[in-house]
Amino acid sequence: MSNEFDISRIGGPDVMQTLEDVVRRAGDAALKYFRQGVVPEKKPDRSPVTVADREAEQIIRDHVLSTYPDAGFLGEETGSHGDNKAIRFIVDPIDGTRAFVRGWSTWSVLLGVEAEGVPVLGIAYMPAAGDLFAAVQGRGTTHNGSPVRVSTVSPLADATVTHGGLQQFTQTGIGEALIRLANACDIARGCPDFDGYRQILLGRSDAMVDPGVQPYDICAPAVLIREAGGRFTSFRGDETIYAGGAIASNGIIHDELVAALTATPYK
Repeated sequence: MSNEFDISRIGGPDVMQTLEDVVRRAGDAALKYFRQGVVPEKKPDRSPVTVADREAEQIIRDHVLSTYPDAGFLGEETGSHGDNKAIRFIVDPIDGTRAFVRGWSTWSVLLGVEAEGVPVLGIAYMPAAGDLFAAVQGRGTTHNGSPVRVSTVSPLADATVTHGGLQQFTQTGIGEALIRLANACDIARGCPDFDGYRQILLGRSDAMVDPGVQPYDICAPAVLIREAGGRFTSFRGDETIYAGGAIASNGIIHDELVAALTATPYK
C-alpha cells in the first residue's frame, strides 16, 4: 500500500459506500440487458457498444457531474467533460462488451478516480459473477468486503500469467511478446479485460499482460492491484496508465516480466 489518499477531497467517510452503490446501480441496470440479450452496434473502431453500455455510463456520469460539478470526467462512451486535473473520475461502463453480448459472466463496471493524474480510487463490479472489488490508495483492497492480497509466487518461471486477447498483441505490433511470455513463465492463459486482474486479486494468477488498452480500462485495476500489494506499470515499467499497455503482477516477478516483454519493442 502507498501513501493514503485524503478521501475528504471527494466527500466524507461515507463517500466510498456511496460510489460503490452507484457502481452497483449501473451494473445491475446492465445486468437486466445481459439476461435478456442485446444486439450490439459497431463503433468506428469496430468495437461493440450496446444500450447497456450507454445506460450504465449515464447513471455514473449523472451522479459524478451532479455531486462533483468541478471534477473532470472521462467515460468510454461519452468522452471527456471538464479539464480539472486535480480530481478526475474515469469510467468504463462495461469492460468486456464482447463477453457481455456473448453471455460470458466476466464483464465488469469500472470506476476509477485520479488525483493530479495518479489513480487513487478503484471500484470494479462484476454483476453476473457476484464480485465487487474496491480500493483507496493507502487503505488496501477488498473483495466483497474482505481484504485481499496478491500471491507470493516466484520466480517468473513458476508463475501463472494471464493476458489480453490475441488481437491486442497483433494489432499493437507485439505478437512476438506472446512467444516470449510463453517461454518465460510456467503457463500463460488468455483472460481478457478486468477478469485477468481479478485472477491476480484472488490469488489464481501472478501477473496480467494487457496491451492495447485505454485509461478507462486500467485506472481502477491500477489502484486495486497496487493496494493488494502488487505492481502496476506500463510495458516499460513506468507507473502510468497512459502508455497504451499495462503489466500487473504480484510485484515479486515484475522486473523479470518487464524484461521478458520489452525484448520486443512496444509500439
